[in-house]
Amino acid sequence: MKIIDPALYWVVKIMKWSVLQLFIAVTFAGISLAIDVNAQELLSRRISVQAVNQKIQTVLSGIEKNAGVRFSYSPNLIQASRKITLNLSNEKLSVVLEKLLAPYNLRYEIVGKQIILKRDIPDPPANESGQSNLLNHTQSNEIQVSGIVTDDTGAGLPGVSILVKGTQNGTTSDNNGSYKLSISDPNAMLVFSFVGYLSQEIMVGNRTSIDVSMKADDKTLNEVVVVGYGMVKKRDLTGSVVSIGSAELQEQPVSSFNQALQGRVSGVQVTNSSNAPGGGITIRVRGGNSISASNDPLYVIDGFPVTSPDPATGAGNSSSFPNPLASINPNDIESIEILKDASATAIYGSRGANGVVLVTTKRGHEGRVSVDFDAYYGVQEITKMLDLATAEDHTGAKNEQLRNLNFAERYGNPAGAYPKKPSEYGVGTNWQKEIYRTAPIQNYQLSFSGGTDKIRYVVSGNYFNQDGIVITSNFKRYTSRINLDAKISKRLKIGTNFTMTRSYNNSVNEVGANGVVGLAVRVSPASPVFDANGNYQLLNVGSGSGFNSVANPVAVARTTTNLLTTDRILGNMFGDITIGGGLGARISLGADVLNTRRNIFYTPQTLLGNTVNGYGSNGTSNNLNLLNENILTYSKKFNAHAFDVVAGVTFQSNREERTYAEAQDFPSYTLGANNIGLANKPLPARGALNKWGLNSYLGRVNYRLLDRYLFTLTGRIDGSSRFGLNNKYGFFPSGAFAWRVTDESFMKNIKSVSDLKLRVSYGITGNDGIGLYNSLSQYNTSRTVFGDKEVLASQASRIANPDLRWEKTAQFDIGFDLGLISNRIQLTGDYYIKTTTDLLLAVELPSTTGFTSVTRNIGSLENKGFELGINTINVDGAFKWKTNGNISVNRNKVIKLNNADQFLFGNSIVRVGESVGSFYGNVFEGIWQSTDEIKAAGNLARAGDLPGAIHYKDVNGDGVFNEASDRQILGKGMPQFIFGLTNNISYRGFDFSVFFQGVQGNTILNATRKSMEQSDPSDNLLKTVINGAWRADRPSNALPSIRQWRSTNTDSFYIEDGSFVRLKNISLGYAFQVKTNWLKRARVYVSAQNLATFTKYRGYDPEVNSDFSSNMQYGLDNYSYPAARTFTVGASLSF
Repeated sequence: MKIIDPALYWVVKIMKWSVLQLFIAVTFAGISLAIDVNAQELLSRRISVQAVNQKIQTVLSGIEKNAGVRFSYSPNLIQASRKITLNLSNEKLSVVLEKLLAPYNLRYEIVGKQIILKRDIPDPPANESGQSNLLNHTQSNEIQVSGIVTDDTGAGLPGVSILVKGTQNGTTSDNNGSYKLSISDPNAMLVFSFVGYLSQEIMVGNRTSIDVSMKADDKTLNEVVVVGYGMVKKRDLTGSVVSIGSAELQEQPVSSFNQALQGRVSGVQVTNSSNAPGGGITIRVRGGNSISASNDPLYVIDGFPVTSPDPATGAGNSSSFPNPLASINPNDIESIEILKDASATAIYGSRGANGVVLVTTKRGHEGRVSVDFDAYYGVQEITKMLDLATAEDHTGAKNEQLRNLNFAERYGNPAGAYPKKPSEYGVGTNWQKEIYRTAPIQNYQLSFSGGTDKIRYVVSGNYFNQDGIVITSNFKRYTSRINLDAKISKRLKIGTNFTMTRSYNNSVNEVGANGVVGLAVRVSPASPVFDANGNYQLLNVGSGSGFNSVANPVAVARTTTNLLTTDRILGNMFGDITIGGGLGARISLGADVLNTRRNIFYTPQTLLGNTVNGYGSNGTSNNLNLLNENILTYSKKFNAHAFDVVAGVTFQSNREERTYAEAQDFPSYTLGANNIGLANKPLPARGALNKWGLNSYLGRVNYRLLDRYLFTLTGRIDGSSRFGLNNKYGFFPSGAFAWRVTDESFMKNIKSVSDLKLRVSYGITGNDGIGLYNSLSQYNTSRTVFGDKEVLASQASRIANPDLRWEKTAQFDIGFDLGLISNRIQLTGDYYIKTTTDLLLAVELPSTTGFTSVTRNIGSLENKGFELGINTINVDGAFKWKTNGNISVNRNKVIKLNNADQFLFGNSIVRVGESVGSFYGNVFEGIWQSTDEIKAAGNLARAGDLPGAIHYKDVNGDGVFNEASDRQILGKGMPQFIFGLTNNISYRGFDFSVFFQGVQGNTILNATRKSMEQSDPSDNLLKTVINGAWRADRPSNALPSIRQWRSTNTDSFYIEDGSFVRLKNISLGYAFQVKTNWLKRARVYVSAQNLATFTKYRGYDPEVNSDFSSNMQYGLDNYSYPAARTFTVGASLSF
């Protein structure tokens, strides 16, 4: 394998040894450092001091800045005005302190990053009045204050910093929590502070004894987490919910917020189905639950469950579906919560089985108007190009291939179409360099926010523009948003969320062998881009060439139109009514208007347009989604009991209209599909109307006993138009219990454990992600001749199933939330088992029925796994270092199918006891080396095998190789585990972040390599084939000979390890110290995305999912659009 960066060879070797061990090592290295910087590290810091006749106080201030420490002392004790001279260069801090303090009988003590200065000699004897002579001399005007600092249990708290506010006069508490401090001003304010506790400020007055009880800082636990139809404190949460803030979302330049979730959340796998701008995203929360229905989570934006209808498409469009959520501006988002277990998702009933993603946008604040401007500009480049044959190598190899097939050589025949010899072709055309480019990406956001106690608002506008690394591909978006909150009276508040978006997605046909990416590696390098007249070179388009049809990839990219225009208006209005006695109500009305229009035009330069003299189509989709929610809330607390109740009724309906027109044979290509009426051959127009509705009744009860025993009961009844007449309604319940162990009295003396909560939940959710009319009979219409007339005929094509119902997922979850060392280490872990029953599968019917199959609820599958998330504060102070990590393991297994125990789907198999969509095929055993070896093998060789051909394993051991019967599972597209690791460092205005993300244990079917190692004579080859293919004079057991014929089935030779570790994002920023009234904040930054990838995979990129539309085939690389490396520079300003 070729390593991306040879300088990182040993890093890659370590990752090969065990990425999991590396993850654990890095994570627990962070844990071990989740305490203050130790004394040895502080004293080893090197600094320089040049002080000539300066006050010792000034010298100490300079050391603080240079060494990143803080001194605490009594000014009188050290005689702060004393002038000294000290010149030291690049000395350790320990040496500097020794030379500075020793001459004046001063010593120091280190607590965290604080250096406390003390006298190095015992106090002199007391005088006749009983006072110390030293105190009389140096502190005659001071008051000595003493006391004990305790925690909330009454135990002494060591290491607490006690400072006189506004000075450097201070001390720290000893091992028993006791302290003594001399002050000169009775009006002084003492500041008591300690990591993990709330700081306190206390006026001294005339007191000499001040005892303080420190309260734990529960800010993290008291953070409010958004859940379905409400909010709850993190400390009271019983379900498995993960929250992502706006800062994390904006760390990397992405067109859609769901891309930013990648590697950030345990249990959530995010894969780019296409790396094209605005390309599709595949998200799986705790694995896939279904074989034939949707596996996508439900997205709820400001309380509105949005749908993702397929955009208007056209015939012959081989581009991947764009990401419908790319119409949502990531800069507008305040937080994202991912609901994972049944306790959290059951409130969404029939749509909660695949997890729920709650998106909350930013809202206004009370106070003066705040103006924020954010912008970044970047460049993108391809991360890797495939090593392809040159024109000389390619033409020579093709001659060899044709000889092996007993055909005449193609190149170098003076009487043929290609008289030039291979040696005369040279390097030829590098098609990859022709279609890939360095492409810009830019984003500009301007927002206004503010308000009074009566009204608050946010108004924002955004412009995003991303050119793809493949020529002509582009995604452009314009977004505006208005969020308003108004207090009409003490009992009534109203508000609105309103966003408008227009986006343009100009895609190329990037997927598959005839897409631009596929053509760029398939087309012969001996072919030029332009012919002698400066026109695009026509290649083997159409039929009759004798070779596979290919097209000029540059011509395809530059002459094809494939533009998707999306207009989206998403908004809702709500009213919050305070009824009284803890009772409240919310009524909301919302609409999601999503209209798309796709224009497609293929010129004769393309495969689709060549034989029909141009092809054009126009498709439109108008989608109206309406929502009404009526929610009652009730909160009551008395004695040791507390209740929070939610109950409501919701109504949602959707109407979608589609129209589609297409035509062929255009007299002019200038207007393309914009004037489809010019075509000489219009094709029949088509249209469709789709509707669905959902009526729901929901309820949730949260009960807290003594604030440490937490119970949640949730239920939802959904009635859906999608399902059979006998199963229109379904009930989805869940229950959860959590125990706040640290609130128990027996935990008070365990100081290292600052928070511990145990959780358990069980519930049932549904999946309604199937076709709208699957329960109904279906009729197909066609035209036929009846007598002497053409008439419209209809025929039943599907039998009705009135018993069709939801797929149901029952999920058990047990987890914990743990905080250590004043919550400087926080861990969250979950173990879950999800069992999905009533899978929708096709069941064969007797031929006497007139139908082949019917869809029924008969199958089941299981997902089980473990998740661990960890956040640590490794270093706290002026220099801060925080680590966030997560790792997730999921195992998917089919439990039951229909009448059989397996069925095939393309390159994959669905088999009881195995993961859904496992790769299935023949097993590569080697290369036949001689005719004698083939004869000796007998029936183990295929008919027609020659030396240099692949031979396969006799899997069933019957002594005969058969492509169909000698197959086995070759690998799984779903990974064994996924992980992410982020380190954030800040110091004096600088901030630095590095983010690693990866997957392990998955395999990829490299269909690209399969085609390019044993391809058609007109296609190009990989360089490895030129240098390593079997020849009689160069035997090899790694690559077969250059020959066209081979097995068309999937085989292990092209199944590769898809594991990777990626340096996903690295950024460096600086926040200026702003001293003006008009500018509040200014920060600049640079960042790099996809900077390095460590993998054994030989394709463009290991993060692939070409067959994104199927649940049964994951991890297919079929000429996928490559990932880009991105470098950006940006700025954030607040006025």
